[in-house]
Amino acid sequence: MSNEFLALGIIFAFIFITTIVGMLPGMREKLNLEGWAIGGRGFGRWLSWFILAGEIYTAFAFLGASGWAYARGGPTFYILGYGALAYVVGYYLLPKISPIGKKFGLMTQPDLVQHIYDSKLLGILTAIIGVLFLLPYLQLQLTGLGIIIQTCSYGLFTKVPAMLIAFTLVAIFVYLSGLKGVASTAVIKDVVMIVAVVFFGLYLPFHFFGNVGNMFEALDAAKPGFLTLPGPTKVLDSSWVMSTLVLTSLGFYMWPHFSANSFSAKGPEVLRHNAVFLPLYQICLLFPMLIGFTALLIIPGLSNPDMSFMLMVQKVFPGWALGLVGGAGALACMIPASDLILNTSMIFTRNIYCRGFNPKADHAHQKFVARIVVFIITATALCLAIFAPNLLVNLLLVGYSGVTQFFPMIVLGLFWKKATKVASFCGLIVGEILVVYLIFNKLDPISILGFHLNAGFFALTVNMIIFVVVSFLTSSKENIARKEQRLIT
Repeated sequence: MSNEFLALGIIFAFIFITTIVGMLPGMREKLNLEGWAIGGRGFGRWLSWFILAGEIYTAFAFLGASGWAYARGGPTFYILGYGALAYVVGYYLLPKISPIGKKFGLMTQPDLVQHIYDSKLLGILTAIIGVLFLLPYLQLQLTGLGIIIQTCSYGLFTKVPAMLIAFTLVAIFVYLSGLKGVASTAVIKDVVMIVAVVFFGLYLPFHFFGNVGNMFEALDAAKPGFLTLPGPTKVLDSSWVMSTLVLTSLGFYMWPHFSANSFSAKGPEVLRHNAVFLPLYQICLLFPMLIGFTALLIIPGLSNPDMSFMLMVQKVFPGWALGLVGGAGALACMIPASDLILNTSMIFTRNIYCRGFNPKADHAHQKFVARIVVFIITATALCLAIFAPNLLVNLLLVGYSGVTQFFPMIVLGLFWKKATKVASFCGLIVGEILVVYLIFNKLDPISILGFHLNAGFFALTVNMIIFVVVSFLTSSKENIARKEQRLIT
């Protein structure tokens, strides 16, 4: 059998087996809205672990981390730090969210925001912004899957049919099983991913250079200064790295699907336990970076650095090995995408459609609508990825910086009694406007007094100052008392 057919066969075996596993929970039991959307709030340590940890390993692990290493050198090492710092935030934040969600029946991030401030309008605004940033994130997974399969098939199988087949199957198991299906498949994906990135991340430097140390020495000799800051760039220096670490660690849990995943845990102790050990996962992101560094020496001059991982495996290994890597990469795109599809459909249904147009809708109707929206969201993302792949690029660029603007509103809202909804509106709107303006005008990083700062960090700083000042100006004893009652668990 030729390499391309062997690789394709292995990839689609991964995809179909994973789809069947994802469908089983919905076929075995009849799920109500809570069971479908957030797993019935019954996930223990292991399922919660794989749901939360799985968000690290998306298309970024296969394409982005190695691509950054190939193109940017030293600044890439920030990737190893942000997750570890983010889990410190999660240790305190997620156990606070979980019991509030359980007591008051919250299922989405906008539910939480609306509950904290007793403001339906603020919840709807949060939902609209969240959907705007989730859609391009979903499209990224689609595009990543198409690129991986096209490369692994040696160009025999184009990315469009690959995306259509894989994401139709994803939509089916999300429709049937919801978060329980996502959790079941996340276990498979994480095991396969870890084995793939660790094996190839170590094998390739050893194969070409004898060991990892020799690879770094060769890279330093060939490209002096490449492994230090700012690398081959002029602006990704230490101030950019520090500001980006702060931004990404604070924004990590501000992506809307993380709130829903936190609501799925049995209790706060599950989330606290996982936050202690989840930084171990961050170590595994080192291995795609090693592949990117190796690729720079072996196949220099790539027009698309994000392809360095796949092309290195294609160069060294036979078709069956490329199929295994492609299968792992396909799952790395599909499983996070299934979580994004589920949460986007829930946010649209529950916080835009129901809150805005049908406030009397019961849980049965919400589930009915959300399951239909699953296919609409999937079809929308597919159409954009196929017919207008660059349409959402700018939204994707502002995605991380954009969702991090939720941080003062959510975190200070939970832990600071003087936080007010007026301050939330003011800080959020100013923060988002700044993010869009700076990034669309190519002012990221922004230079202030000679320091190159991440534009999202600058916007968050302004957002935070406005939030605190306006909260002091608009808080009252009555509002504080009512807010404290809403947060008692």
